[in-house]
Amino acid sequence: MKHSIKPHYGKGFDLLLALPLLAYVLLLAVFIAVMFMKLSPVAVREIFASPPIRDAFLRSLYTSVISTLISLGIAIPSGYVLSRYRFPGWSIIDSLLDIPIVLPPLIMGLCILLFFARTSVGQFLDRGLAAWLSQYLHWIHPSGGLFIFNVGGIIVAQVVIGCAFAVRVIKSGFDALDPRYEEVAMTLGANRRQTFTKIILPGVSPSLIAGAVISWARIFGLFGPILLICGTTRFRTEILPTSIYLEYSVGNLDGALVMGVVMIVISMLTLLIFKRFAGDMEVWKCSRP
Repeated sequence: MKHSIKPHYGKGFDLLLALPLLAYVLLLAVFIAVMFMKLSPVAVREIFASPPIRDAFLRSLYTSVISTLISLGIAIPSGYVLSRYRFPGWSIIDSLLDIPIVLPPLIMGLCILLFFARTSVGQFLDRGLAAWLSQYLHWIHPSGGLFIFNVGGIIVAQVVIGCAFAVRVIKSGFDALDPRYEEVAMTLGANRRQTFTKIILPGVSPSLIAGAVISWARIFGLFGPILLICGTTRFRTEILPTSIYLEYSVGNLDGALVMGVVMIVISMLTLLIFKRFAGDMEVWKCSRP
């Protein structure tokens, strides 16, 4: 009589492995729940009735959307080139793209500020172009520049940091796509542009969505570089993260709490919307090797 050996499925070790996940999720849930529990109805009414806060809210939205679109416009071709080709200096370029990810954002902000304030090229782009627009188009900006202490600086800082995240995610999508699809399409008569737009981009659409979400999330909450480059002038360069800093610095913790909750809600809704419309594309699995 033969005796088959059955595997021993012990659940104790699996439960032990799940404990860190449970602890971390509970920690996040507690921190977020405390913010919602401590909301003051009076502070909510005051914040939403404040013209400077509404202005900062709108500026946060449109600058983050513009910066995300610019980041995608850079990340899509960059990710494709880095994925499909190897050329002299490839490793250097690939490493440079990681600098905004691993470097503290405040240091990147300092680099951007020094470029516009201390180099001739940067000064021309900031002040020279503003002077040219004022002279020939009769467009006068109150700050006298385009980037330092201006909305242009917000967008530059957001793109520089957010684009690096988009490139990494989108490149992983191109890495996972079999190049033979491109070869077959061109064999059947498609040119390079048709192959890229009709075969390659639809094939990496989950990566494009994930890159957009991750880039936007990083951009929307960016604080240090923007404060360094643009300051936080009301009705000019104030955004939600700097509004939280302003309210907290003057002792209005309830107001800062309300805006923090607003940012949490917007971020969670964005994630839910993208996950809902991504459907079966498995957005968050697209970057796996």
